[in-house]
Amino acid sequence: MASIVEDMCEGELMGTTVGRVVSVDRGYPLVLTDEGEQRAQHTIELVKNTDIRAVVGDLVELECPLGQDTPLITAIKERRNVLSRRVLVESRSEGSGKYNEQILAANIDLVFVVVALSRQRIDLNYLERQLVMAHQSGARVVIVLTKSDAAPHLEGDLAAVKSIADECPVIVTSTVSKTGLVEIVELVVEGQIGVLLGRSGVGKSTLINELLGAPLLQTGTVRDKDHAGRHTTVARKLIYLPNGGALIDAPGLRSLGLYDAADGLAATFPEIASRAQDCRFRDCTHSGEAGCAVAVATMQGLIDNRRLDSYRNLAAEVFA
Repeated sequence: MASIVEDMCEGELMGTTVGRVVSVDRGYPLVLTDEGEQRAQHTIELVKNTDIRAVVGDLVELECPLGQDTPLITAIKERRNVLSRRVLVESRSEGSGKYNEQILAANIDLVFVVVALSRQRIDLNYLERQLVMAHQSGARVVIVLTKSDAAPHLEGDLAAVKSIADECPVIVTSTVSKTGLVEIVELVVEGQIGVLLGRSGVGKSTLINELLGAPLLQTGTVRDKDHAGRHTTVARKLIYLPNGGALIDAPGLRSLGLYDAADGLAATFPEIASRAQDCRFRDCTHSGEAGCAVAVATMQGLIDNRRLDSYRNLAAEVFA
């Protein structure tokens, strides 16, 4: 494995060690340095009166004061990017009903949007929501279709996904036949970090176990009637692969609110974003306004009606 920090700094600072956060348990980050893993805590000066907290993927500076067993996180290095969502804040200090950003992972190179193939057709509207969130991170986005060995209509599902994927690679996988695993490993090269984004039960932990060649992560079952999954991963964890790359296994998210995701929206719907530039009004919602270039393109068959409806729903949230 390459040095944890060689891509970001020259090594240890005077009296300070730099490490990578690989998990967070009850607010206490587990930090991997060239010395090994250490459970750490934030200094009061770092977090006082702020929402700043280390997340999985962060590079942090650690100090070990004399007489103290637990290292202290004194600084969080500037993040290259983040994967985040919008969450509802319920607190006495900030009040209820306010939305805020929850950062799920930092300094990522790839987002694998994981979708399970099943007897039910893929929910393209939800997949587009996932893609908006993934694209907003600025990382490369890859769509992974799991459980292809049990897919009764694989060709139709694959065609539907590819029709909205634009330039995102689509990898079909099966942990039974080992299909697609090599393609994922070839993307997560040494020094790169990928994060798995998907609902519970889509096979994220199973996928990582196969890539590791060992059952490191607990896996669960899905309900027969609707193939809904049960939560087995309870916290995000960064796991290094044998080739030196790393993947972040994340719990399935029950809500996927979009936070400040205008760029992600445009990247997910390029055919709409490009034509929206020709609309008469800059704040056109493409819902019947005069001079709407998107409406004209839709009538000409250049934009799919379902895609436009999906865009409107997501845009109403993004620009609220």
